[in-house]
Amino acid sequence: MAKGKKSGFFSKILGDASLLFWRIFTIVISVLTLFIILRSAWSIVGSYRNIHRLNARAEQLQRQITADSTLVEQLKYDEHLERFAREHYNMQRPDEKVYILDY
Repeated sequence: MAKGKKSGFFSKILGDASLLFWRIFTIVISVLTLFIILRSAWSIVGSYRNIHRLNARAEQLQRQITADSTLVEQLKYDEHLERFAREHYNMQRPDEKVYILDY
């Protein structure tokens, strides 16, 4: 047996103490690197989901803007304005009676 070398079960598995330190250090760095990569990937996936949700909302709002613009154009004329007021706000002229039927 060589001088300073121990021949036991653990010394065969673990090897030199300096080598053990570097093995543990490499494992810790590898685990931390994997954690950081997975966290970044999860953040990227969340960002893509958020972008998709915001694009869908933007399309919905664009359709609403188009509908509202059409309504504003129609309400520039008195007959459309009067019809809109009667239908949505139950307004009436001073000399008429309005009957609301629920069925």
